[in-house]
Amino acid sequence: MRQISCRTDRCDNHRGKLAHRRSWWLMVMTALTLAGASHAVEPVWITTGGEECPLLRREFTLDAAPHAAIVKIVGLGHFQLFVNGRRAGDAAIHQPWSQYNKTIYYEEINITDLLREGENAVGVMLGNSFWVNPPAPQGRYHKNGPETNFGTRFLLRFELDIEMAGGEWTRVVSDEHWKTTAGPVTFSHIFGGEDYDARLCPDGWAAPGFDTDGWKAAIATAPPAARLAKQNWPPIREKQVFPAKDIVAAGTNVFHVFFSQNASAILRFTVEGRAGQSFTIQPSEYRTDEGKFMKPRWGAPVLFNYTCKGGGPETHQWLFQYQGFQAIELTGAVPASQPNPDGLPVLQKLEMVHVHTDLPEAGTFRTARPVYNGTHELIDWAIRSNMTYVLTDCPHREKLGWLECAYLLAPTFCYRYDCREWFAKITRDIREAQEPSGRILTVAPSYPETRFPDAFHWTVEWGAAGAILPWHHYVWYGDPQILRDNFDCMRRFVDFVASASTDSIAPAGLGDWYDYGHGKPPGPSRFTPTDLTATAVQVMCIDAVIRAAEVLDRPEAVARYRALREATAAAFLKRFYHPETKTFTNTGSCQCAHTIALTAGLAPEADRQAVLDAVVADLAKRDWQQTPGDVGHVFFIRALAEGGRSDVLHRVYSREGKGSYGGILAKGLTAMPETWDAMNDGYQSHNHCMLGHVIEWFYGYVGGIRQQPGGIGWKRILIAPEPGPLAQADVTFASPAGRITSRWRVADGTFQLEVDVPEGVVAELVLPDGSRKNVGAGHHAAACPYVPERE
Repeated sequence: MRQISCRTDRCDNHRGKLAHRRSWWLMVMTALTLAGASHAVEPVWITTGGEECPLLRREFTLDAAPHAAIVKIVGLGHFQLFVNGRRAGDAAIHQPWSQYNKTIYYEEINITDLLREGENAVGVMLGNSFWVNPPAPQGRYHKNGPETNFGTRFLLRFELDIEMAGGEWTRVVSDEHWKTTAGPVTFSHIFGGEDYDARLCPDGWAAPGFDTDGWKAAIATAPPAARLAKQNWPPIREKQVFPAKDIVAAGTNVFHVFFSQNASAILRFTVEGRAGQSFTIQPSEYRTDEGKFMKPRWGAPVLFNYTCKGGGPETHQWLFQYQGFQAIELTGAVPASQPNPDGLPVLQKLEMVHVHTDLPEAGTFRTARPVYNGTHELIDWAIRSNMTYVLTDCPHREKLGWLECAYLLAPTFCYRYDCREWFAKITRDIREAQEPSGRILTVAPSYPETRFPDAFHWTVEWGAAGAILPWHHYVWYGDPQILRDNFDCMRRFVDFVASASTDSIAPAGLGDWYDYGHGKPPGPSRFTPTDLTATAVQVMCIDAVIRAAEVLDRPEAVARYRALREATAAAFLKRFYHPETKTFTNTGSCQCAHTIALTAGLAPEADRQAVLDAVVADLAKRDWQQTPGDVGHVFFIRALAEGGRSDVLHRVYSREGKGSYGGILAKGLTAMPETWDAMNDGYQSHNHCMLGHVIEWFYGYVGGIRQQPGGIGWKRILIAPEPGPLAQADVTFASPAGRITSRWRVADGTFQLEVDVPEGVVAELVLPDGSRKNVGAGHHAAACPYVPERE
C-alpha cells in the first residue's frame, strides 16, 4: 500500500455518476490486511481555526485512473464533498442527525468516476446541524429547547481507499496536511436559515493546482466519544422540481413567489447581479384564505441571504438547510419577468426542489373516488416531507423526532415505503436516548439541552415508541434481530412507566393531542382522560414486551410481564369502565376512549360489541365527524375495521365538510395539516403527517391487503377488500415477501377481484359476501354478487 503526497479543489454544481458497492469496503480491508497494511495510514479527526462553515482541501497524485475508489466520510455538522471540482455523492444534505454522544454515522461515497490519472483534489465544505446548535442570533428563528453542543463545532474524518487496475491500494486520509479557510457560507443554522456570499468562494478551490497561499493547516483533534456506524439507509436526495408558478409584486423591491406544492424543499436559483449586491428570501408554507402570501407567526423569520459574486449568471441552492414551504418572499432582487428600475440582481430562474430521505416506494393506491385519491396524495406529501434523518413532525419550525408518529403511523409509512433500515435507525435513536431510569422522552434523538416544559418533555404515549416500534418492525419485516437489539429498551420503558404509575394507572400526559369537535383551541386531550390513554398504551407496550419475550424464548420475562399486564388491565377497568352503561370515561365523545380500549384488548369480551356500537352512535349524532386526534385516531380506525365496520369508515372518510380530509382538500391544501379543520393562523403546521393514519385502512381494508392474524413478515396474508360504496380500486404493495396486488371492480351487481400473490406466500381471499378461498403464488380471480352500499 502506498501513502499519498498532499495538496486541494473547485465549486461546481455537477455531480459524478455513483454506483454504490456494498461489498467493496470489505474487499478493500481484506486486501489491505493481506498486503501487510498494518502500517497503513489511519485517518485522524481534523478541525479548523474556528472559521464559520470552513472549506478544507487536499491534493494527491495517481499514476493512472483508478479501478475503484470509495470514501468513508464524517463531516460534522453537515458537509458537501467535491472531487476535482465536481460535487460528489447524490445526497442533497449529507451527515445524518443522530444521538451524537452515542453514534455518529459515516457515509460511503463511490468517487471512482471523478478521479483521474495525474493530479487530483478533494474538498469538503462544512455547515451546521444539530451537532452544535446554539440559539440563533436575534432576528432569526430558533426553536427554543433543542440547543445542543456535542463538541468541536466543525469536524472532519475522511478515508479514501483507491484500488488501481494492477491491484495496488492507495489511501488518502484526513490529517494535518489538509488546508483550510473560511468558506462562502457565512451563516448556517438548522432553524435560522443560511447566508451565502459567493465572493468568498474561491474559483477552483476544489480542483487540482489551486493556490492555497493564505490557507491554514488543519488541526488534528481528539475523536468524539461516540462509536462510528455506517449509514445503511438512503440519504436525503433531490426529488421533484417545482418551477415558480405565480409572481406577485408586494411593495418596493419585494415580490411574492408561489410554487404549486407545499413540501420539504431547498431553493435553487440562477441570478445575475453586480459583485456585492445581495437579496433575502423568506420561505413560508402559508397563504391567506384569499391566496396571498402569509408569513409564519411562530417566531422570528427563517431567512436566506445571498450575495452575488458578479461577472455573469450564478446558480446556487441551499446547502445545509431545507424548509417546508410553498412560497417565498423575495426582497432586494427582481424576477426576470418584472420591471427593474433600480438595477437589482435579476433572478433568471427559481425552482423549489423537494428533498426527503429517498426510501424506495412500496405501495400504490387508486380508487374511483377522488376524495380517497386526494387524501392519499395529501397525506403522502406530509409523509415525504417529514421523512428526513429522523421522522420529523413538521419540516420547518420543529425538525425534531417527536416519537408518537414513529409507531402510530408505522403501518402507514410501511405500506407506502420500504422503511426497514430507516425505522431500525430510529429504534437505535430511541434506545440511545433512553435515560438510565428507563424513561423515554418525547423526542429522539434527545439532545442534552433539549428540554421542554411539563408533558412536552415526557409523556407515555410518545415514549411508547421504544416498545411498540420494534415489535411492529418484527411483525412487518420478519427479522427477530430488531427484537434482540431493542428488548432491553422495551422492557426498561415498561418498568419505568410501572414504577411511575399510581395504583397501576400510568401518569397523565398530553393524551389524545389535538382531538377535535369540542369547540376549544387544539391542545391536550379534551374528550378523553389523559391517564386513560396513557394506561391503555402502557398495556400495549407490555403486550409488545410479552410477545418479544416469547419470540426470544425468555419464559421468565413472559411470566413477569403477563402478571404486570393483568394488574394494569384490572386497574384500568376499575378506574375507567362503567359496566352498568358499558362505557369508558369520557367528557362528551367516547370515540377515543372506547376504541383505544378495544384495540388494547381492555374491553370486557361480553361487552365489546356494545362498546363499539356506542362509537357508531356517537359518530351518527355528529354526522359522521370523527373526534380522535394524534393518538386516538389510529385506534379509532383499527377498532372499527377489525370490528367489521368499514362501512362506517367509508362514511367518515367520504365526508367533504369541515373537520374532514375532504374539507382539507377543498381548502386547496397540498399536504396534510396539523389540525382536522386546517387552521390557517400562521402557527398550526400545514405539513404534518400526524393525522394521516387512514392510509393504513386504505391499503389494509379498501385494498384488503393485510397479514393474517399472527402473521409475520407477510408470509401468510389476507386479501379481503371492503368496497363499501366504491366501484373500483387498484392497490399494489411491494411487501417484504414480494409484490402483492389487489384489483377489484363492481359492475352489474358483481364484485370482481384479481390478485397477484408472490412466491412463498399463502393467501386467503375473502370476498364481500363472506366466501373464502385459499390460494398460493400466482395470479388469481374471484367474484361474488355485490350491491354497493348506499351512502
